[in-house]
Formats: sequence, C-alpha cells, structure tokens
Amino acid sequence: MTLQEEEMVKNIVFDLGGVIIPLNRVACIRAFDEIVGYKEFARMLNAYRQIGFFDSFETGRISARKFRQIIRANSSHIKDGKARIVTDRQIDYSLNRYLGDIPQDKIETLLFYRDGYRLFLLSNTNPIGMSYAKKLFMDKGYRVTELFEDLFLSYKMGVAKPSKEIYDRMIRKTGIAPQETLFIDDSPANIETAASMGFQVILYNPKDDLYGKISEYLEREQR
Repeated sequence: MTLQEEEMVKNIVFDLGGVIIPLNRVACIRAFDEIVGYKEFARMLNAYRQIGFFDSFETGRISARKFRQIIRANSSHIKDGKARIVTDRQIDYSLNRYLGDIPQDKIETLLFYRDGYRLFLLSNTNPIGMSYAKKLFMDKGYRVTELFEDLFLSYKMGVAKPSKEIYDRMIRKTGIAPQETLFIDDSPANIETAASMGFQVILYNPKDDLYGKISEYLEREQR
C-alpha cells in the first residue's frame, strides 16, 4: 500500500512493553536467579513472545497463583547452605524488574496525541506485570485509562499477538478501520500481522524518540 493509497490516520494503537515502558530483560533474569533461585527463567522470557507456562500466564490460561506455584516448584530450595523460602512478593518483584520507569516524554507523547486521535493499548502482558504498569502510570500522575480509550490485554482476552484474533477482536469492539489506524510495536512479527490486516504500522526501536517517529510518519502521510 502506497502512502497515496493510505487513509488518514484517526486512531493510534500502542504496544506497552518496549514502546511505552522500557524493558530490562537482564535485570529480570538476574532477580529470578539471585532472589528466587530460578535459573531457567531466561528461557521463558523471550524478547517479544513468552514461551511455556509463561505464555499460558500471558494468555490467561493459568492464574497468577498458579504461575507463582510453578516458579516455586522449579526454584532452588537452598541458598548459601540454608533453606530458601520463596514468597509471592519476591516472585512479583523479580517479574516486575522487567519493567523500567516510564520516561516523561512517553507520557507527554500520549497526552499530545490523545487530543486529536483515539488511542488504544494492545499488549501481551499478565496480571502481575499489568498491576505494576498501572502503578508506573500513577507515579507519573495518570491512570492508564486516562491516556487510552480502551486496553486490550492478552491475559484478559485469552489470545496474544501476533495472532490475528487479538487484532480482530479489538477491531470489532472499537469499530476502528485498520486503514485509518496506526499500529506501533517493537516486534517484527506483530507488525507483520498488523500490516497484513491493513493497519498502517511503525516498527519501533526502543532507542528512538516516540513522538518524533509518530510525527514524522503523520507528516509524511499528509503530503
């Protein structure tokens, strides 16, 4: 689809981790190793789509309680020669080390585009991580629901990106037209699915200026 054939953008759909919230995979893996005693978590924590029981967690097929039970069952019960007791709080803390603080410029970007566009969040996430993400937004002075018209979260929907089903369900609920919607994600697979469905897309590099990438795209579209 050429720029001349594209429709005017009326909606913007954002990914969460990697686009709005910086991700720190190494910090998360280290926490599971050192605090929880689970050395295999790196294998579960894929850059874009989790695997194994973590995938089941992010698609709502297992609960947070079950997730913690599996972590405990696979953790080392000995630390420094002493029995280790792994608490829910330690597991949650270790998992949430994956999420960094939200940069203020990301909040400003959402506030800027909120006035002229319908903004949505489409994220592969889990209840522990999302609860912490909401706190990160509150630390910046906003409820996440103040910044986005609606949230589409994998663990609530029972399906995750890059499956077409999660995009289809978002389309049906919101009534948005893909051709009028800009989708922003840091995963090539997620971008490929969205583009195949007619969305306008930005493959986002977490090192890039989010406002700059969006404004550049929209200015080019209007020429």
